[in-house]
Amino acid sequence: MTVHAVDIPFASHPPLPDTWRLLDDVQLQTLPDPEWIIDGVIPARAIVGWYGPSGACKTTGVAGLLVAVATGEPWHGVTVAQPGNAVYVGAEDVSGFKLRLAAAKRAAGLSLSNPIGVFTFPEAIDLRDPVSVRKFVRLARDSGDTFRIVVVDTFAASTPGANENSSEDVTAAIVNLQLIRDELAVTVILVHHTNASGTRERGHSALRGAADTMIAVNPSDDLYQFECSKQRNGPAFETINLKLTPVVGGGCVLRLADDVLPSTTLTPAQAKALDALREAAGADGITKAAWRTICGDMSERSFYKVAKVLEERRQVQKVGTSHYRAASGAR
Repeated sequence: MTVHAVDIPFASHPPLPDTWRLLDDVQLQTLPDPEWIIDGVIPARAIVGWYGPSGACKTTGVAGLLVAVATGEPWHGVTVAQPGNAVYVGAEDVSGFKLRLAAAKRAAGLSLSNPIGVFTFPEAIDLRDPVSVRKFVRLARDSGDTFRIVVVDTFAASTPGANENSSEDVTAAIVNLQLIRDELAVTVILVHHTNASGTRERGHSALRGAADTMIAVNPSDDLYQFECSKQRNGPAFETINLKLTPVVGGGCVLRLADDVLPSTTLTPAQAKALDALREAAGADGITKAAWRTICGDMSERSFYKVAKVLEERRQVQKVGTSHYRAASGAR
């Protein structure tokens, strides 16, 4: 059967919305540029993925971030461009966040008895249920406060019964994350876990596709590296190397590694890799694959992170295009 197009008279089409318009290339330049909450790191009114393996201090990092945004103090040396309040949705471990936030406030010299604008919602929100999400949005609005950031910790605890590898389930959650973003004019930070191999976030790629920013939290020896694996509207920020340090009064926070450790201090894994290279490589050096082999039981993932740090600190030098040797005077 042949199907013919129906010719609908133009005049019978519904009127266009008043806000619709066409911008030429000059008019386009009059639109506002993307804005940042933390310069070059956390964009405003965005979706941010914050992911890493279990035990990678993801929530500790979040607590420090929210205190910096609430107070307007720099976050690990990076300017907070838009200070403001935040809501932490404790879908998984509210008591754990309590301890981490207290430590972050102590580290910033803040009294635990004075509020700074970091609010906690001690329940889970089902991100696939628009009714649940709209109730949360109404609660936030009715509070009378305005917010810069909403943190959802974690994705798994906020999508009960969902299949993280399902495009349908993940897309449904994304739609409701965008609803929170748009209705509250906030950046939503979604705390998530890595896949089994530790190479990327767990689940369907729709999440990465929808996110404006993806931040990987990677343990490396005794450091924690915050790496940008996606930044939609800017260059990837340089990896931030942090170290977990105790706070007087209780708890731990993440501090810049350069502020805690002298730059020449090597971790045990770094020292092991450097010693192995020094013993095995002559003037001509050896390949990175060979260097990895002589490091024994060090995992491949750990080795490449250690090698990267040694190169950045100029403890090793490249010979030609593919060989490496210990730098003269390396320690």
